[in-house]
Amino acid sequence: MPLVGNAIYLVNPEGYLQWIPNPATYNNLFRDWNGVQRTDIAGIAVGSPLSDGALLAKGNLSGAVYIVSNGIKRWITSPDAFNKYYFNWNSIYVVPQILVDEIPAGNNWS
Repeated sequence: MPLVGNAIYLVNPEGYLQWIPNPATYNNLFRDWNGVQRTDIAGIAVGSPLSDGALLAKGNLSGAVYIVSNGIKRWITSPDAFNKYYFNWNSIYVVPQILVDEIPAGNNWS
């Protein structure tokens, strides 16, 4: 994850920077802080920030894991994609399937 000043960003699959608003949100998503590095982000477009409290979730009746932020869920399409973004397998919230099904879907995360 790029670190610029005190701000940490995620570069999403579309290539946009998404600001991670606080340490709690970072901890909801990522394995540890070892993936954070000072990086030059010149030339990388800025997208919408992740929402405060963004998290990883899956329904109790499905194996599909989603990143949930800004009122949408984005299906993380494979274990390779999950690991590429340094997401934390131990931070996935398992919730009733109906809750996941009711969240509007965004683009897949691959």
